[in-house]
Amino acid sequence: MKFYLKNPLVLTAFCLMTGVFITISFIETPLKFQVEGITLPIALGLGKLMFGVSTALQWFFLVLILGLMLISRKNYTKSDFYIMTFLFLLQASEQFWMLPVLDARVDALSSGKTLAPTALHDYFINTEIAKAILMITAIALQFKKNKKYSL
Repeated sequence: MKFYLKNPLVLTAFCLMTGVFITISFIETPLKFQVEGITLPIALGLGKLMFGVSTALQWFFLVLILGLMLISRKNYTKSDFYIMTFLFLLQASEQFWMLPVLDARVDALSSGKTLAPTALHDYFINTEIAKAILMITAIALQFKKNKKYSL
């Protein structure tokens, strides 16, 4: 059985987006709190900056990928577009709901205020995990079986 790529540019964009996303969300974020001498306000401010950059890059890649998929739409199934829809919805929920609230909490904590814990941070982490799973799935789905060579 042979496989072929639905669109090599889509695969490339998904891999780049996933690499940047995983690097920031799952590597840089927890590691910055391990740096000796870094204060909580500095770590939170750095996180706010990095998630802002990551969010902008993810929007760029999502729009680029969707455009490339639409150009070669005959190669894509409903499942591919469902994954993109979920990625857009999760990204929008972070951008327009979670991050503004979390950013306001960072500003309050950085100014010395004490805040009660919130479940929103857990929602954000779960959303990041869901996005990672969807991105990895989308990468795997870029390979299609060539029925001509099937047994």
